[in-house]
Formats: sequence, C-alpha cells, structure tokens
Amino acid sequence: MSEQFLIFTPKGTVLFKDEDRKVPDRVVNGLISDIFISQRKTLTGSVNNEEEFEDDDVGSYSLDGYTIKYVSSSQPTCYFTSCHSSLVNVPNEGQFLKDIQTLWEELITADLDSGAFPDEQELRKFTSFYNLKKQELFKNVGVETAKSTSTSEPHSLSQNKLKGKKPQLTQKKKARRWDTQGNPIEDDGLEESDLDFSSTTSEVGNQDVGHLVGDNYGKTKDGKFLVSDMKEINDILSKQRDKSVSDESTGAFSFLSGLFSGKTVTEDDLTKTSKSLSEHLINKNVAPEIAKKLVERINKSLVGTKVTTSIPKAARNALEKELLKLLTPETSINLLKEIQSKKAARKPYVISVVGVNGVGKSTNLSKLAFWLLSNKYRVLITACDTFRSGAVEQLRVHVNNLKKLTEDESHVELFQGGYGGADLVSKIAKGAIQYAEENKFDIVLLDTAGRRHNDAQLMAPLQGFVKAAKPDKIIMVGEALVGTDSVQQAKNFNGAFGPGRTLDFFIISKCDTVGDLIGSMVNMVYATGIPILFVGTGQTYTDLRTLSVDWAVDTLMS
Repeated sequence: MSEQFLIFTPKGTVLFKDEDRKVPDRVVNGLISDIFISQRKTLTGSVNNEEEFEDDDVGSYSLDGYTIKYVSSSQPTCYFTSCHSSLVNVPNEGQFLKDIQTLWEELITADLDSGAFPDEQELRKFTSFYNLKKQELFKNVGVETAKSTSTSEPHSLSQNKLKGKKPQLTQKKKARRWDTQGNPIEDDGLEESDLDFSSTTSEVGNQDVGHLVGDNYGKTKDGKFLVSDMKEINDILSKQRDKSVSDESTGAFSFLSGLFSGKTVTEDDLTKTSKSLSEHLINKNVAPEIAKKLVERINKSLVGTKVTTSIPKAARNALEKELLKLLTPETSINLLKEIQSKKAARKPYVISVVGVNGVGKSTNLSKLAFWLLSNKYRVLITACDTFRSGAVEQLRVHVNNLKKLTEDESHVELFQGGYGGADLVSKIAKGAIQYAEENKFDIVLLDTAGRRHNDAQLMAPLQGFVKAAKPDKIIMVGEALVGTDSVQQAKNFNGAFGPGRTLDFFIISKCDTVGDLIGSMVNMVYATGIPILFVGTGQTYTDLRTLSVDWAVDTLMS
C-alpha cells in the first residue's frame, strides 16, 4: 500500500502529491536530510522482490516502520518518492517509479530549476497516466487504492471549501481503518463523516510525555523562563566547522591569499573576490539574486578605500559586517514584555501563525505554547485550520500533551469549530478571542491552514482573516530546507494581509536538518526586513531557540 507519493525539487517545492494516508513528516525529512542533503550513501541497493531489471537507480530508505523507495531525475532536477509501511511488500515498485519518471520527463516541459511549475494540461495528462499505473501496481498487493490527489486537483477542492460547498457523494463510500500493525481494513459500516473526530472530547495523545521536553531548556532571569540562545547549542548543527579565518591558505578564499595589502581597492581587484564570495553564499543556500546584491553592497563599500590587510580578508570582513547588520533586528522582539502589558489591560494577546503547507506551523505553535505556559501564562490554542484533515485532532494531541506538562491543566485549552469554509475560519478566530477574554486567558494562539504562496486564490482569505482576528503579532513559519524559494514565500506572505499590515516575525523550522546551510534565514530577512524570532531545532517542545546573530554569521562564513 503506497501511503504517500511525492515529486519534489531540491528547493523543497512539491510538484505532485498523492496521499492514501499521511506519512509522518519526520520520515520524509529523514530521507531529505540523510540522502539528498548529506549525500550519505545509505542506499539498500534494490527493491529486489520479483523485479526483472537491475535496480541500480532505485534507492531505499527506512525509518520508524516506513520504507521510502525513490529515484531522481535531472534536467530539471526532481525526486520521485513512494512511501509505505515496512510491513507491506510492493512488487515491481522500482519499475513503477521508473515508468513515472520517464513519463514525467516526457510530459513536463517547465524549467523547474528556475522555479517554474508544470502547467495544468501537463499535470492532467500525467495524473491520468499515474492513476492507471498505480492501479496496476497494487493489483498484486491486494489493496484497493484511493483516488489520487495531485497538485493539479487540490485547487478545485480548496476552492469548493472556500465557497462553503461540500462534494456530492453519489454513493456511500467505504471507510478505511488501520490495525495496530498498519494493515488497512475496509469497513462498510461507517460513513465518511464518521471519520471526523474534531468534535470528540476524549483524551488523545501520548500518555508518557516526559520525552517531549529536552534537557537544559531555557534559563530564569527576573522570574522569567527564557528560550536559550542558538549559540549555546551550536554543536547540534555542526561539530566539525573550521572557523579559522586568520589562515587564508585554506577555505573558499585561498586562491587570493597572495594579494598584497596597503593599496587602494579598485573594481578589478574585487572581480575574483566577488565571484568567490557569491559562490560561497550560494553554497550556503542563499538565493543567487540575494548573494549578488550582498556582494554588490560590499564592493561599493570597498572600492576607493585603502585596505590595511589583504583584499580577500577585507572583503570577507565586509561581508560579515553586512550579514550582522542584516540579521540584527531593528525592532524589539521582547514578546513577554508586550504580553505582560496587554495582560495588565485585561485583554488577551493574539498571535497568528501562518506559512506554506508542511513547514511545521502546528508544531512550532505548540512550542510557543509550551514556552508561554512555562512563564505562567494561560494559553488558548485555536484551530483555525478548517481545511486539512486531522488538523483539529493534531492540535488536540498537542493540547493534551501540554496539559500533562503544565502544573495547572486549566492554563491551556483547545478552542475549535470543526471543519468548513473560509467564513468559518473568521468566526472561529473571533469566537476564540471573545472566549479568551471572558475566561481570562492571557494569550490566544491561532493556527491557520497551510497554503501555497504562489496561489492567489488560496492566499486571498488571509486578508479577511487578519481583519477579523486583528492579531497583535503575525508569525510566519519558514522552513530551513526550502532554499531559494523562501524569497518568494516570504514576499508573498508579507504582502497578503492588506494595506498597512505585514508579518512581524519569522520562525525558521527544521534547522537541525540542514547543517550549516542556513541561507534561508538570509533570504527571508533580506526579502522582507522582518526579523527572526526563533529557530526550530527538533521535535520536542523545548527544541526552540532564539537566533544568535553571531552564531548565524559564523555559520554562514565557515
């Protein structure tokens, strides 16, 4: 049983998606980190089974009871992955992936490496072929497959939901359940509506939640529980960085080490240095256009000046200063102080969390909640994602976990209104704020639906939502893995809330998966001027850190 099929680019853009059942993000993230980023050779080598060809090009990756088979394509570059329970044997899956790859390369003409997307007609043809191939693949497995969902189809589904329409069912559908071993069970006795558990009040979540709190989290200052500085956990991201900048015989700038100092810098002197600096930034995941602009700033500041050291070192020092200036917030990020001020006025402080699909909005919202609960604030977590299946249930798991981790369970509560269209989102937000005020909650955290930043129709409701909720802060969760597409993501979200309203902060998630390739931070801040509030470094509620600008610059320059 294929539980998830994805086609995505090295930049993290999902081009095609088919889900029978959602695979945990950590599984796909593990593949990306271990294979596509770290380039560790952990291929098991084959899909073997009854294949009639040599599977040299088919990789296999296993994590937490799931197996992902994958192939890659170039010109343009993208990855084809099929994930399912490790307990399920899928013969000919390698050939299936190769057939899909071949058709994709024949049908899709977009220049994906430059950020383009396949057009609707291409995706429609591809989807039709994919569905046929998928049915053939699973005939031998004995599993009835659900109708596929791709990037060409969800738009219409989302549009129907935005208009408050419900899909018309021509017949009663079977509901699918899974046993404890992960095997599917078809149940004729259940309607699809029976699978909506958003209204249940039963307790869900881990009974033992101690593992969700890491060691050495935060520190106390003036009675407040603070998030630790990123510099304090530097070894999480890189233990082997060489930070020696005094010896210019090594590193990205070594070929210019012989240039003499004590001269007036000209544009010609900076030609090779500029190329080296630009390539170095791009290798750290900084978008090429932003790397170019940063280098141009440096050149402008150096031309005509007299350097007292070698030109490469002077250029490097100038780049460090430019990055420090860029990443240092120009406004206060003391949220606790602002929250306390509004609490004194007996008004709840409202924070909305936004972002594209799959970046970790709900997870990071829960990390924020844990931090705020640690500071003795009462927090109302609000489910404003009324579109994604399981979004309400996911938040309920987090809330029940947080209750167990909090001295007073009444300090955290879930507010939700089930699933529906865009009009329901605003009603839920307003209702949550009113409920918080009446029940003396200090903070309202509004979770929102993920949406593609380049889909105007999906982005449009954000303006109405912000107008209704009037959040004190809007925080966008950006993903460290996304790379150069982070520029457009940040720009589009920053401009989605209407005149006079922008993002307030970024949280950069999944920083533990990219090593020293943290250029997405530079991309998002440069594109918008919005500061970074926190960075996410893992899966526990305590894996949240404030950004150390010194650490970030050291990492980018290493």
